Amino acid sequence: MINNGNDIGFIHDISGLDKLRQQAVKGGEEDEKSALTAAAKQFEAIFTSMLFKSMREANATFESGLMDSQNQQFYRQMMDEQMASELSSSGSLGLADMIVAQLSSANADEPKATPNQDDFAVLMEKVDKARATQSQTPELTPELKPVADVANSTSTLTAKSTSFDSPESFVSSMKPYAERAARALGVDSSLLIAQAALETGWGKKMVSNSRGNSNNLFNIKADKSWDGNRVATKTLEYHQGIPVQENAAFRSYSNFEASFNDYVRFLNENPRYSTALRHGGNSEQFIHGIHQAGYATDPNYADKVLKVKAKIDQM
Repeated sequence: MINNGNDIGFIHDISGLDKLRQQAVKGGEEDEKSALTAAAKQFEAIFTSMLFKSMREANATFESGLMDSQNQQFYRQMMDEQMASELSSSGSLGLADMIVAQLSSANADEPKATPNQDDFAVLMEKVDKARATQSQTPELTPELKPVADVANSTSTLTAKSTSFDSPESFVSSMKPYAERAARALGVDSSLLIAQAALETGWGKKMVSNSRGNSNNLFNIKADKSWDGNRVATKTLEYHQGIPVQENAAFRSYSNFEASFNDYVRFLNENPRYSTALRHGGNSEQFIHGIHQAGYATDPNYADKVLKVKAKIDQM
């Protein structure tokens, strides 16, 4: 019989999967089933480990580096690998079961269900829940956590943290300025707050330097036409859908009101946004319009803003 144990070392033993495959082909029905199950679990462990690694690499862009030593990265990788092995052993993700169902020769004459996007979405949801149990970050309310994840993960700047206790506190602080700017642009104030939340991770990742916060809520860059203060930092830009880290200079303001006022002025004075400004009071058309005009390089930028807006409207 085949030992179905899942240890950490086996996660990296790719050749072991081929040995299991050969044993499954040459052995009897019982050995075949055991080998297939073991191979599927090991594949699931490898897949989950790679998934965690990709998530860590994506998140590394937003870490300050102060508490991110090489030793910490090493032990965090060990924790991720252990969690990947445990998830596979417990069968909580269900990926191994899907593989067994697809490849089992015993069911060759039966119609096989093909995994679809819904299956993968369920799998990703389970992975997210498993990773959440390892986090020491205080939890937001269930209603706000999904939109907070969107805003935090989309802020593409290396920046210092600003003190906003919650998404609600960010919204209440921005509301007076957003309402005035929204009247000038003819859109919903919640749309502008949502855009600022997305750009700055609910105000927690605003562009800053050693002298303080830039108060740049919309991440407007400091081009040649800008004669005010500026802050240089790293940012993620999307080129043909691929994120690339670059250095860039951003405008710096004395307060949040100045940031909203400059945002309105920036759109009105830039000819490429003229079509977007003729939106007829349709906020969705407006955000898609400035996105298409080149305001942001993230291909999903407008949809992310609207998702945050929907949650703000429910507050």
